[in-house]
Amino acid sequence: MFSLPPRLPPLPVLPVRGRDLALLLVAFFAGFFALGGGARLLAPEGALAGLAPVAGLIVLTTLFMLSLVWVIALRPYGLRLADIGLRPTYSTWYRLAVAVGLLCVPAFSVLNLGVQSLLDAPVENPQLRTLAPDGFSWTSLVVMLLLVGVLVPFAEEIVFRGLVFGWLRKHLRFAYAAPLSAIFFASVHMVWFLVPVLACMGLVLAAITERSGSLWPAIIVHGTFNSLMTITFYTALASGAGF
Repeated sequence: MFSLPPRLPPLPVLPVRGRDLALLLVAFFAGFFALGGGARLLAPEGALAGLAPVAGLIVLTTLFMLSLVWVIALRPYGLRLADIGLRPTYSTWYRLAVAVGLLCVPAFSVLNLGVQSLLDAPVENPQLRTLAPDGFSWTSLVVMLLLVGVLVPFAEEIVFRGLVFGWLRKHLRFAYAAPLSAIFFASVHMVWFLVPVLACMGLVLAAITERSGSLWPAIIVHGTFNSLMTITFYTALASGAGF
């Protein structure tokens, strides 16, 4: 019978305060709007053209997010990334995380179809345009897999499960902290018809973080999900189907 590995020793209680997270949130949005304004100056027609500008913007926003985490939440308290959960765990969790990420794709695709049926119309996901700014190419596929399958999940899990969920767990039971962090995770993506799917993903990521005691399984789930969705989208582009 399959059983989960034992729990890791608990993480130290985060000394990060609510006002630190509030400052982090304000700085995030201010920076993202500034970067967005710069992008609109470069592309006044409303969309960045070409793989290099889009990839550069993703890298810049991700590094900006990680820099803010370091400056506002980690460095002032002498914290390391390991202190918020970026620590090794049992290898079973890594294998399980890949399986969970794969299973999330069909499960959340069905949920998304249900949301669209309730809206009584197909809704275009604006994030898909970012995935292939030049249409299909192998170079674009590899670059996007590295960015949305590796870099973005790494950064987002540090913020949303390491800091936000970690701070909420300091004050609340899991039954309250997980949904709150999941709703926050879904909302900041600002794609409103995807909120139910993203909130469910946030719950899965919070649960695997809670049980494994590490951010790495959540990063793997997130990265596996993003990678498979990217490959599916590029496969559709290559066949001429599109989305």
